[in-house]
This record gives sequence, C-alpha cells and structure tokens, in this order.
Amino acid sequence: MKATLTLLSVLFIGLIGRSQDIHFTMFNAAPMVLNPGAAGVFEGTFRASTNYKTQWGSISSPYRTFSFSTDGTLFKNKWRNAYMGAGLSLYRDVAGTTNFGTTKIDLTVSTVLLLDKNNTFSVGLTGGWAQRTIAPGNLQWDAQFNGQAYDPTLPSNESYIFENKSYMDFGVGAMWAYGTAASTISSFDKVKAQVGIAYHHLARPELESYYGTSEKMYSKFVFHANMHWATGYSKLALRPRINAIFQGPMREINLGMMFRYLVKDGSKYTGNVKGFAIGFGGYYRLGDAFSPSIEIEIAGLSIGYSYDFNTSSLRTASNGFGGSEIYLKFQNPNPFFVFSRSPSFW
Repeated sequence: MKATLTLLSVLFIGLIGRSQDIHFTMFNAAPMVLNPGAAGVFEGTFRASTNYKTQWGSISSPYRTFSFSTDGTLFKNKWRNAYMGAGLSLYRDVAGTTNFGTTKIDLTVSTVLLLDKNNTFSVGLTGGWAQRTIAPGNLQWDAQFNGQAYDPTLPSNESYIFENKSYMDFGVGAMWAYGTAASTISSFDKVKAQVGIAYHHLARPELESYYGTSEKMYSKFVFHANMHWATGYSKLALRPRINAIFQGPMREINLGMMFRYLVKDGSKYTGNVKGFAIGFGGYYRLGDAFSPSIEIEIAGLSIGYSYDFNTSSLRTASNGFGGSEIYLKFQNPNPFFVFSRSPSFW
C-alpha cells in the first residue's frame, strides 16, 4: 500500500511540476521572482540574493530549485521625484530521476515614482529566455526487463521524442511601498509595508509536449504583501507576510509571520558599528505544509532557513518530511544604518 501511495504521489507531483512555476517558502527573499515591480525598490544602491530549495527527497529523487537575482537603482540622485530600477535573475529547477527541469534568465527594468517622503509606486517589466530539459536515459521501461533483471541495453520500444524546448517569456508587475523613520534617535518605532501584484507569462508561450502535442503555459497572477511593525523602544518587531499565486487550475496561498529581535543596533550616523538581529517564526502554505523558519541579519548580510513539514495527504508517503530551503542576501549600504536614520522601502 505504501509503495502504491508513493507511486501515485510521485505522479501527482510530476503533474504539478508541469503546471506550476517554481515557488519559495521564504518568498520575501526572492522579490523579483514574485514581481518585476520590486526591482530597485529598497533603500540602497545594490542588492543580490540566492535561494536554494529541495523538495520531496523522502519520496524519490529530490526536486531542486536554485535562484539568483541582483538589482540596483539608476538615476536615483539625478531625478527629483523618480528613479529606475534594473535587475538580472536566473533560476534552474530540476525534478526527479529524469532531471526534468527549467532554466530561465530574465532582465527586469522598473520605474519608481516617489509619491511623497513615505510612499513610492513602481511598475516593472521583465523578459527573457527559458528552456525545458530532460534526461530520458534514466528512465526504465517494461521492455527492458529481460526476465530476471533490468537491462539498459535492450530497446525501450517507446515512441516518445525527448527534446529540449526553448521559448521567450514576459511579465509585468506593480508595487506600492511605504516607510516611516523612527520618531527619535533612540527609538525603534518604524513601520514599513509593501503590496504588489504581478502577471507572468503574458504571451502564454506554446510548448511542444513530450507526447507529440502542443500546450500553452498558463499565465500566472501573483498578489503579495509584507510589513515590518515596531513600536516605541521595543527591540521586537512583527513581520507578517502573505503570498497568493494563481496559475491555471493551481492555487497557492502562503502565510508567514516572523518575529524580529534587534540584538545590537547599528551606528546612527557613521555606520561603523554593525547591527545584528535574529528572526524566528514560520510559514503555512494552505493545505500543503507548515514551515518553521529562522533569519539572521548581520550588517548588510542576511541568511534564512526553513523546513517544510507536509500537512496534506502527501504526508502518508513522505512521513511528513517535505524539504529544506535556504537563502543568502546582501544589500548595500548597510541596512541597519539606513534603518536607523530614515524611511526605507525594504
């Protein structure tokens, strides 16, 4: 029975992998994956992050997703009420025994309008090249069973044609950001918030399937929001987060709450003293998984880790163990220095 459930689960996961884009539990650490309008929307000049996620290793060959993105600002000190953001992102997603995967490279540009000292509104466009790949040599077929064991030298007698498929892809997004400065030089009462929407796969690129037919990729709609809320002189801040993805028949809603504790504040003016903070909490993907998480921030460097525990029917095959995720992010200038002295937009 367990073997049967495992097989069915792997087949179900394969269908999901074909129908839905990559996703991260700690979605806040991969802003341009969510929304091209996020490019350049932060208090600084340069930002880079890398994310790695592994899934369902307790069932079969793990599904692995790697992402890297970097973005910065243009004309920030030249234009009075606006500036531009620009970014580059890439990811590689590999699934199962056949290494069925997708490689994607995107360029992103955005325009950020400064509505007032606390509010910005941005619109972004992303576009790039992608390729789907597969390694069919790892597949085993009934015809390759010689009566005693599997023999890879025997013909499979299958008519499937496995070829790499390339396509161009585009998306748009918009985001509102809000930020306030601390009321006094020694207080921590700072509020930041972001709300964004994005629409990916605008042209619904057509992909030839491995069964000789063609299929169009589903367009994807994304809604996301996050907040940092701290009051008075308390070093504890709340960071609620939400991400909702709708792609064809697939729905994913991820709710998160992180508690950030400021262990050591950075310099108010010089930036010579490096700040240090730690965050703890978790995420819940509705109907799918619960993910305890931890985040550590040291000056301009931050690292996060989470682990998915299955809560869906898949837990019968996985024993509840989903997979781990880690991210590493760098931002310049030191966000602790910026955080202390002025409004910021994440």
